[in-house]
Amino acid sequence: MSNIIEYLDSKGLPWHPEGNEIVTTCPSCKKEKLYINKNTHLFQCFYCKTEDPDSTYAKGHISTLIEDMGDALILNVPVKLPVKTKKKDPDFSELVDRFNFNLKKNVNAQKYLYSRGFDDADIDRFKFGFIHMDGEDWISIPSFEDGIPKLLKYRKITNNDPKIKKYKREFGSKSILFNQDCLKDFEEVNICGGEFDAAMLLKNNYLNTVAATGGEGTLTTYQYDQLYLKEKFTILMDADKPGQNAARDVWSKRLGMGRCYNVALPEGEDVNSIINGYGIEQFEIYYNGASTFKIEGVISLGDALFQMNERSLGQDEIYSLPWPSLNQRLGGGIENKQLIVLGGQAGVGKTSAALQVTHHFAKVHNESSLFVCLEMSEIKLATKIVQIEFDLDYKDINPHEALAYAQQMGELNDKMFFGYSPTITPQIYYNTVKIARDRYGCGLFVFDNLQLLVVSDKESEYAAAVKMFKRIAMELDVKMLLVSQPRKLNSERTPTYDDLKGSASISQGADIVILAHRKRLDTTDEDTGEELYTQQSFSDKCTFIVDKARFASGGATMLRLIGNKSRFDEIDRFNT
Repeated sequence: MSNIIEYLDSKGLPWHPEGNEIVTTCPSCKKEKLYINKNTHLFQCFYCKTEDPDSTYAKGHISTLIEDMGDALILNVPVKLPVKTKKKDPDFSELVDRFNFNLKKNVNAQKYLYSRGFDDADIDRFKFGFIHMDGEDWISIPSFEDGIPKLLKYRKITNNDPKIKKYKREFGSKSILFNQDCLKDFEEVNICGGEFDAAMLLKNNYLNTVAATGGEGTLTTYQYDQLYLKEKFTILMDADKPGQNAARDVWSKRLGMGRCYNVALPEGEDVNSIINGYGIEQFEIYYNGASTFKIEGVISLGDALFQMNERSLGQDEIYSLPWPSLNQRLGGGIENKQLIVLGGQAGVGKTSAALQVTHHFAKVHNESSLFVCLEMSEIKLATKIVQIEFDLDYKDINPHEALAYAQQMGELNDKMFFGYSPTITPQIYYNTVKIARDRYGCGLFVFDNLQLLVVSDKESEYAAAVKMFKRIAMELDVKMLLVSQPRKLNSERTPTYDDLKGSASISQGADIVILAHRKRLDTTDEDTGEELYTQQSFSDKCTFIVDKARFASGGATMLRLIGNKSRFDEIDRFNT
């Protein structure tokens, strides 16, 4: 919820301001003791905090309040099914001790750590270690939870084989933060992009410091859950473009721009190199100059022209769709802040195409998505995902093998979320998207379909709904795919966006309009006029028409629907 006051007013809850906080009635104790911070969106009820410290309202985030009041959907992972035994957390204590012992006998590994500014006491404190594997030398870096090393990461210090990546982790490691245990003691937290940066700050008594362990741009749901109730974050990512993009678009955006302060280091430097090369006093100058990122929605002319230049150089991040021929007509794919409308008659395969896109985003772009469908159950949607992943005919899906499917899907289980509510409203959907983006890192949202949200024929209601979807894309910096139905049309005629219900609103609000069109088959005998038996009503050849694209030429391409496998394939032009 971007505006706390608007939300409280919409619920009819009384409130009054006190400094930087809004005071309202606690849903639990019914006393006017619930304080919500306007910048951090954290709340606490001072009565519950004293009388019932375990209460949901003793301390929390406004997203919890929104969910508890039924104003956001409870999300479900599609094929993540319950298992009989809970997976036990790893314990790498034996490996950590062995590698730490090995390091003390390896001069080159010690020299590497000395060059990074660490001494023997630091090596013992952080339990750094050494291992030789795959023809390379590696420094082992453990991360602890409740004092137990549950993540073991390796950093390559030789480069005998450039094809081997610089970092790897021990199989079965848990995706925790480096120095995560410090979160029990601090409300203000420093977040570094790597373990060595965090270790250098800890060495210099910045004890409230953690580090990303999956790369600067990776904030897992589990890590988010450890952080989101904290009051202030100081972000210390690398000064290069990937580091600063991660600081803004991952950590600050998801944790809240109002409580994240970014430390701008000189180009080519990081925390470790600044302290190690110039001293802690120089680092503190940069640290004390930390500032919040620019206000969402406000940009200078200079920055706008810089973005224009990046677009001209092809440096904007463009996300491909599963079909190269369609990407060509879209200028390569789709981008954040865009509203993409996918339209077509009933039965043409819009839902299958949208699901194929979400699967593609998880597999190819490593991006999570939320798919809200108002006419198909979560199990049906999950079945289609299984078909796409394993190239299975619908009749070959065995529900009794669901756990096996889930195990084979691996990380994909946590990247595709489904939602449904028969009473969904635009505001509930907006709240749900905000929570899904922040907590689960979702960057793609699919709503299927517009005509089940807007049940009238009033253009004004379509206009309001389309504006809401576009607002979501713009405000939350995500990609929004909206499925839409047409008015009744002739299946022999090539459709345009004017055929869609609410077409005036769609043509104005959407960045891209894609129309899927399949010709209806003639199912009558030419001689007798009798109805023939056929297995399908439409041709399996489907024309995808890019009827509107703000930054591309548009055009049409033809794909083939493999209906029994719930997917579209490119057509072999030489064997159609």
